[in-house]
Amino acid sequence: MKRLIYFAPLVLFVGLLAVLGYYNFHKKERLEPREMVGKAVPEVVINDLQDGTPASLKALVAGHDKPVLVNVFASWCMPCVAENPQLMALKAKGVTIIGIAWKDEPQNTLTFLAQHDNPYAKTLTDPEGKMALALGITGVPETFIVSPDGTITDKIAGPIVPDTFDAVYAEVSAKK
Repeated sequence: MKRLIYFAPLVLFVGLLAVLGYYNFHKKERLEPREMVGKAVPEVVINDLQDGTPASLKALVAGHDKPVLVNVFASWCMPCVAENPQLMALKAKGVTIIGIAWKDEPQNTLTFLAQHDNPYAKTLTDPEGKMALALGITGVPETFIVSPDGTITDKIAGPIVPDTFDAVYAEVSAKK
């Protein structure tokens, strides 16, 4: 009987590991905050990548008659590289895409765009993450569909992939 008492902590420890392991592999879907959907784009001013002039996202979106894609990306982001062909295809179909380089050095962003083609009508740089924080992003890439009045109508967490391409194109090509 005394021998069993010595093994009780080991049995409890193994049981605890089993329970934690079960919950680790049976998590619910990833949290995707969508607080900004239905709200106006933040009034944060960041700089243009090409010439360094201050730019307002709301002002950039206002000049269009259809929704605009706002894509938050980074040169160090592998899913951003995988997403690039879909963004280029959307650009070829006439979709306006504004890029925001998140927590990236401008030279690295320029190199990235030169190597992988540039799908953006305008690229802004957000090295401190001010705009990304205001948008509530959780990582890159994330894409927002913004109507011409500056209202965020949808958010896509993660890369735009071939399976989601048609739905994104339908939403952004519809006049709002």
